[in-house]
Amino acid sequence: MSSSGSPTTAKATTDENERRIEAWKEQKVVEWHKGGKLRDRFPDVNEFRAWMETQILKAKQKAATKNPNPEGVDSDGKRYRNLGEIWEKYAKNPEKGGKHEIKKDNKGQKKRRRKGLRKSECQSRTDWYQKGKRYWQNAPPTLEGVLGGFGHISPLDIQESKKFIKSLPKGVGRTRAVDLGAGIGRVASNLLLGMFSRVDIVEQDKSYVDAAKAALSKVEGIGSFDEVGLQDYKPEKGIYDVMWFQWVLGHLPDDDLVQLLSRCRAALAEGGVLVVKENMSRKGFILDKEDMSVTRTEGMFRELFIKAGLKIVKEAWQSNFPKELFPVKMFALR
Repeated sequence: MSSSGSPTTAKATTDENERRIEAWKEQKVVEWHKGGKLRDRFPDVNEFRAWMETQILKAKQKAATKNPNPEGVDSDGKRYRNLGEIWEKYAKNPEKGGKHEIKKDNKGQKKRRRKGLRKSECQSRTDWYQKGKRYWQNAPPTLEGVLGGFGHISPLDIQESKKFIKSLPKGVGRTRAVDLGAGIGRVASNLLLGMFSRVDIVEQDKSYVDAAKAALSKVEGIGSFDEVGLQDYKPEKGIYDVMWFQWVLGHLPDDDLVQLLSRCRAALAEGGVLVVKENMSRKGFILDKEDMSVTRTEGMFRELFIKAGLKIVKEAWQSNFPKELFPVKMFALR
């Protein structure tokens, strides 16, 4: 999971639930071909297939909401009972206090450090964000840089995203959109500018903002370029038809993410939607300690949407991505 508009390079394996779903599909196909009640109910093969996909989606949604706060693991292989342990250990809010110990640096000056953490590890919420920011400062402002070496998937990504926007409920306007955690403006350039009259860009890394400006500042329909982290982003109320988040929300701890979504909900124009397109972990969350990001499960996202007062109006899975990547899902919310 990474920031500034990029996919993950972590490998995802097929779990037991996926194997059960495939076995169920095979069983139903056999039943349908044999005739009987299932064939009588769905004589048309397309209706039968649509019914199967609907049942699978319902099963996945039910499984996703069974345990919204599962166990997880970090990139060092250490296991955690829940995501709260991650926030408590690495992203503690300063105002919430926490146990510290007094250490002296090489100049003999006393410094406070959280107990149980190495000097190189995050000591606070500020450290969490700064470490993630430093990671992206070292990634080149190019397509391959922001996509972690997976630049070749960009056309597939944009193709599915375009289908998703076209399938949104009636009433979603096409006047103004914003690309949040935009990186070099990949989504704004290849997707949003072709579908909305004005598109704004929000990105915290200066080199990425500069690259986006160099490529897009003279393009018709481009709006503002805001250099700010999403944890500090405060949009104007009631102005956006679509607010697009992609491969960026893993960098925000739960409470900051809920607050961000709440602020953005208030920024929607009438009929507008937030679109979240993120990696989905199949079994528990995964913390990447290199860029300080978390890959959440679908159930965890659904729980956060509820806390932010949002309802899902449309959802779809990204198709045709390489198998070594996490599954990617899109949600439209309001």
